[in-house]
Amino acid sequence: MGRMMLAAGAGALAGFVNGLLGTGGGIVLVFALGRLLSDRGEGDEKDVFTLTLTVTAVLSLVSLIGYGGGGSLDLREGLKYGVGAVPGGLFGAYLLNRLDTEAVKTVFAFVTVFAGLRMAGVI
Repeated sequence: MGRMMLAAGAGALAGFVNGLLGTGGGIVLVFALGRLLSDRGEGDEKDVFTLTLTVTAVLSLVSLIGYGGGGSLDLREGLKYGVGAVPGGLFGAYLLNRLDTEAVKTVFAFVTVFAGLRMAGVI
């Protein structure tokens, strides 16, 4: 029961961050799922990333509905980015299956730090 509550709490936090910022729930999930799976001795980082993608898809859909209901949705502008995001996502998934775990962790760390610095206005 404790593990289920921890997972539900991590999901709630990820949903909150995603709803508040429009993104970022996946970062919360990567850390939470990494901890949950390593505590059980299950999976590796690649499993964490693929499971995070699944949950993030649901989070994104819920956020999309929320923003759309609030009148903040610009579907035409979103589709412009979506055209590039589809092949980019497919290429990223292709690489995930071919890169070693340490390389995936390094890329994730770099992107997370870069995004944080960018959001803080440092770069």
